[in-house]
Amino acid sequence: MKPTFIANTITKNLLFLSLLLLSTLASQSASAFTNLETGKPDKITNYLGDNKWTVLEIWASDCPACRMHMPDMVKFDGKLKNTRLLGISIDGLEGIDDTEDFIAEFDIKFPTIMSNPIEMNIWMQQSVGENFVGTPTFILFDPEGKLVAAQPGIVSTVSLEKFITQNSKPEAVAEK
Repeated sequence: MKPTFIANTITKNLLFLSLLLLSTLASQSASAFTNLETGKPDKITNYLGDNKWTVLEIWASDCPACRMHMPDMVKFDGKLKNTRLLGISIDGLEGIDDTEDFIAEFDIKFPTIMSNPIEMNIWMQQSVGENFVGTPTFILFDPEGKLVAAQPGIVSTVSLEKFITQNSKPEAVAEK
């Protein structure tokens, strides 16, 4: 056999293995989110649109800034009738007890789905066009489900309310 034939065969095999690995990762990232209540795969897109703004907060139970800010988010939940909150815990499935303790501690009523930092980064790269930097991270989607903003760090609920109110029809934003 010629060295060129062997090199081409090795290259083709490596390419095949790389594509197989990528397809495996892609299929795993499609179910990278788990509904905390049902334990079943979930998607962020299930919570977007339907004529409601979606405020997505990515948090971790061991994040001091998340702990400091969560009481404000709990108070903000349900304040505007055209707005829903979605929490994403990046504690991973191995940290489900920590996530559940955090939710109980702060009496979080809005939906929370589980992920991990690697899957969150993949989702953010694909959906937001940015890397996941850390917690907390806020992502805002308009009532049609289109991305409006992504911001690492704390975003005040006053700022969220003001932005949503200024960019909504008056009848859609009335407080509950």
